[in-house]
Amino acid sequence: MSNMQSFTMWAGAGAAREAGVHCRCTTSTLEFSGSTPIQAVDMFFLARPDLTRPSGVNALRSSEILVQTEQGELEVLSAETLVLEFLHECLRTTDILNPGMAVVRFVIPLHSGTIIRSDIVSYRLRDAFWVEKVVSFASPLQVFPGSPLPIGTVSLAEIFRASAGAILLKTGEIYPQLGANMGFPVSLPSELESDFKDKLSISWISAEPIERKRLILVGSSNQDPEGGGWTQFAHNAAVALGIDLVFIDRADGWLAQGDYGSWYQALLPAPASWWAEPSADELVKLVEGYRVKNKDKKIDGLATFVEAFQVPVSLAAERLGLPHERTSAFERATNKYNLGLFQNRPALLASTAEDVMALVRSPQSQLTFPLIVKPCYGLNSEGVTRVDDESELEEAIEAGRRSKRINSEVGDKVLVERYCEGPEVDVNMVFVDGEVLFSEICDDFPKGADLNNLLVNTQGAAGKPSPDHRRNFQETNMVFPSALPDGELASLRDAVKSTIQGLGFKNGVMHVEARVAESKYSYQSTNGVVDLQPRHAGKVESKTDVPTPWVIEVNPRPPGLFASQTPGSVYGIDYWGVSLLLGTGDKTRAALLLQPFANGAQSHTVLVMIRAEFDPTCEGIFDSDDVCAELLTRHPELKNHLGRYGCLLKRGQKIPHPKDGKNTFVAYLNVFSRASRQEALAIATKVREEIRYDIR
Repeated sequence: MSNMQSFTMWAGAGAAREAGVHCRCTTSTLEFSGSTPIQAVDMFFLARPDLTRPSGVNALRSSEILVQTEQGELEVLSAETLVLEFLHECLRTTDILNPGMAVVRFVIPLHSGTIIRSDIVSYRLRDAFWVEKVVSFASPLQVFPGSPLPIGTVSLAEIFRASAGAILLKTGEIYPQLGANMGFPVSLPSELESDFKDKLSISWISAEPIERKRLILVGSSNQDPEGGGWTQFAHNAAVALGIDLVFIDRADGWLAQGDYGSWYQALLPAPASWWAEPSADELVKLVEGYRVKNKDKKIDGLATFVEAFQVPVSLAAERLGLPHERTSAFERATNKYNLGLFQNRPALLASTAEDVMALVRSPQSQLTFPLIVKPCYGLNSEGVTRVDDESELEEAIEAGRRSKRINSEVGDKVLVERYCEGPEVDVNMVFVDGEVLFSEICDDFPKGADLNNLLVNTQGAAGKPSPDHRRNFQETNMVFPSALPDGELASLRDAVKSTIQGLGFKNGVMHVEARVAESKYSYQSTNGVVDLQPRHAGKVESKTDVPTPWVIEVNPRPPGLFASQTPGSVYGIDYWGVSLLLGTGDKTRAALLLQPFANGAQSHTVLVMIRAEFDPTCEGIFDSDDVCAELLTRHPELKNHLGRYGCLLKRGQKIPHPKDGKNTFVAYLNVFSRASRQEALAIATKVREEIRYDIR
């Protein structure tokens, strides 16, 4: 069987030059332990200005591609498909890039069975250093025969149909030494082959049949897709996994009012009163009503990613005989006061400053300033304030109330607990049947409320933070992976695992916020770049300075904001997809998709969050266009170090001031470096300094 074939191709006007493009195909088999073996078909496209379209062939339309085999046979590819769009882009690349060459790899699985996620090729490879563009051709739950193609005899269309996806390479960067007349490369570079295996080191074809699932989701994100809401990530994952979604949501919400009908099979509006006091009874009634009207549609799960609904959803799922976690676990995890008591951490529910001071002054009290005041039921760090002395208490308590993150169980009381001065981290841990199948830790950089400590570390002097800074516990930079020492990372994993298991959770994605008291590292500034550095360098440590993990919050859901997307780039893990699968009881696929890149983190990545900050006397009207596009217009050199990014506000949009207990982000940008953490942080610092926006 020949492992090589050649074609000549012409694209319709407007897509590429009418002169020909010569294409050579080669193939190889790639096998690596524990992963689906692959037939890689590499196509090298080389511009040939001397080749004109064969005589007798009508002018091609813009959607058509003419293919001529080595034997002179002609075929016109004209279907309006993703494959043709991708092929057009490959041919355009031969016009754009010097030396007029494009290189594409098609990925054909060599195991017979069902693809576990239709976009697995693009999801795992989209941020690889050598990838210009990657597309997936597979349909959800597509069955592949697992047979290799005889490249020497098959048509181009057959290669497309057999492929799960394809990758257009960054040809100019990978083959910088090629001249215009050097012809085809012999093979792909070894560094690229190694990284390709690293990214697809996963068993992504199931020998067992996979049935479509149906999941009822209760509630949607506060923000619509343009505002960065998480519902879009859950929807994208559901499509790729072959999961049909049914939503229980507000009748007047963005999901019902917008053009999102294709996102769900049905939208069941819950009564307006339910959202203020969610109950399991109403959920059971809604689901049973849906079952009666849709007897042919099996329901595989009932889930939510909104903490306020997790207790009633768990109760309802149990009564409906659907997969669920213990209600008691959610009751303790989602109520921050109950979680503090569970961990034997000194905490207080208070209505007034006098309540707090009575306990602080008690001889037996373990509560000392600085303190944290926050709602018992929180989201996005809204209503959270650091309090350094008695004079700041009343204002902090009121800020907690203004956030409206309250519950009838605690009335107007807020939670008061000690502030931990150690570095903060996010620990994301995924459990299946009580075992940890994946975890990762990122550094959550100092926030406004931590500014006082940072000034001490970097300048040797402390300034009193403003009220706005004391209320600011919103993310600034999140850096993947963490730079804390191995011993502290191990202690964090052990503490988080013990806490989750102690709460009673067996399955799920757990987003945990924690700090390390007495850490050996602290945030310090060097040449204007802040990062974790050894805290006691050159000093004798006390025997009492033992690093101790503090588990601050347990959120039984994927991380919020855009922190749920960065692990996909860094590790190849999609928390939303795994959560949906666990919600339907599909633990087998969840476990398969929790296999990270074989070599671990593929980059140092900084998730830069740009918070809306403005004078409280302003109207709060956003008065800029796309701040990310504007940044790249002024600094195009940053593009090579940016992954996903986006502006979250539109000109004319009204936003609340942070003093009202609500936090708003202007934009997010993922900054990465494959060279070093220091380089990533330096670029992130420049990005933050150069972002421009106006609020009037």
